[in-house]
Parts: sequence; structure tokens; C-alpha cells
Amino acid sequence: MKLNFIVKRIALALSITGLFYLSAIAQDMSKEKCETTIELTYFKKTDQTKFVTASVRMRGSNKKFVAGKNAKVNFYIMVGKELQLLTSQNTDSKGKVIIKLPKNMPLDENQSFAVYAKIENDKMYEDVEEHIRFKEANLTFNLNPKDTAHVAIAKVTETGKDGKEIPVKDVELKFYVQRLFGMMPAGEDCVVKTDEKGEASYIFPKDLPGDTAGIVIVAAKMEDNESYGTVENRTPTEWGVKLTVDKSPFARALFEPKAPLALILSISITFACVWLTYFFIFFLLYQISKDKKITANN
Repeated sequence: MKLNFIVKRIALALSITGLFYLSAIAQDMSKEKCETTIELTYFKKTDQTKFVTASVRMRGSNKKFVAGKNAKVNFYIMVGKELQLLTSQNTDSKGKVIIKLPKNMPLDENQSFAVYAKIENDKMYEDVEEHIRFKEANLTFNLNPKDTAHVAIAKVTETGKDGKEIPVKDVELKFYVQRLFGMMPAGEDCVVKTDEKGEASYIFPKDLPGDTAGIVIVAAKMEDNESYGTVENRTPTEWGVKLTVDKSPFARALFEPKAPLALILSISITFACVWLTYFFIFFLLYQISKDKKITANN
């Protein structure tokens, strides 16, 4: 009897545990993952380093897309006909993650490289995939710092199968100048297309503010090109107007840190007269008290 009772208790406990487990699985399955999107951008800097930025967005409770925070993104590169995992990183508070690509990316028969970004098996975000495919482009920026005309020539080339540089025609380049809060367009008509040689020339304004040595940073940039992505080249030059530093930046004035000399002198004389008057009164009082003592003693 005792053995049957124990067996029944164990069976009951297992049944309850099983029910709880099935309930948890059912609740897990009933949870819908958030609708998710990934946007990829490619950027090549002056020093030839290459970066890919993944922007993850999810549909929130208000049915609007918001930044997908802490989403694990797997990055792959195409090697031959297979995907090879490059790295896995989580998005930041803005839903973005930036990775640095290898210097020599594997190329296909069209001299293009491919990068894939995937969200896979995430508890919160639905599975989603996005990829980019670009050709390797080189952007050179030639200028003469001593050129009084301030003419800069940018050249765009791509690497052929034989390793030679091939000029790229009809690519839009935009010319910029480094300012305090970032890169600003060099002028109103700062967009120029490359010619048959892959070159685009631009005349920079002659009134660009520079530093104390007249140095200013100028740049040529190919932005969001369908075949090459975003490629930039920056270089410093002596085309800026020299910044003159005032040795005494604050003039002597009433509402400046340094007061006018006349005001300082007049206030000093006034205080001196006041204190001299006090000393004179104290001296008279001392003399009066001294005279009283002498009279009392006599």
C-alpha cells in the first residue's frame, strides 16, 4: 500500500511539472516577435579603411518603426559561393552597429564584394536579412597648396581583373570643407561629374577661413553610389585665410573683464581719500584723548 501511494505521488508531481512546461512553451510560442528591418551602408575613408553600418529598426507598440536596441547582428562576407561569418555584434541605443571590413575583401567574377547582415533566432526580433554588393573604388585628391587659383582635381578609378586602375566616368563627386561642426559644402555648385579620365576639377573659394597658418581641410566625396557606395578623401592645404589671434582679446571697457585705466585710477583715488580721512579722524581722536589725560594729571 505504501509503495502504491508513493508511486501515485511521483506520477502526480511529474504530471504537474509537465503541464507547467507545456504551458511555458505555449506562452513562448504565443509571443509574436517584432517586425524588423535592417539597412546597410558602406563607407571608405581616406586611409583606405572600410566600414559597414547596420541600422536596425523594429515596429513598436504604436505601429511605428523605432530603433532596434541590443539586437544581435551577424555579419557575413561572400567567399566564393559560400557565406563566411565575419563578426557578431549588438546594436547600440540608436539601433546601429558599425564594423570594420578586412583590407582585402574577397571579390567575385565582377570584381565586387558582398556583405550580409542577419538577425537570426532572436527572442525579440524576427529573422531578417539584408546585403550590399559594391565594387572597390579608389578616390584620389590632387591639389597644389601653392596654387593661387585653388583648383583641386579628384580622380575615381576601379581595379580591373588584371590589377590595373580603370577610370570611372560620370560619377558625381561633392566637394567639402572641414568646419567646426563637421564637413560643409564648399559652395553652391560643389557637385561635379567625372570625365573620360575619371577626373573632376573644382575651384575652391579664396576666402575660406583657416587656422593661424592658413591650413584648411578640404575633401572630395562620392556619396551613396549604386556601384561603389560612399568613398571619401580629405587633405589639408594652405588655401585658408590665416586666423589672426588678438594678443589682448578683451579690450578695456566698462563691461569687459579688463576695466578702463581711467576708471581704475579714479576708484583707487576715491578709496585712498576715504581711508586717509578715516586715518585723519582716528589721529584727531587719539590727540584729543591724549590731551585729556595730560589735563587730568595737572
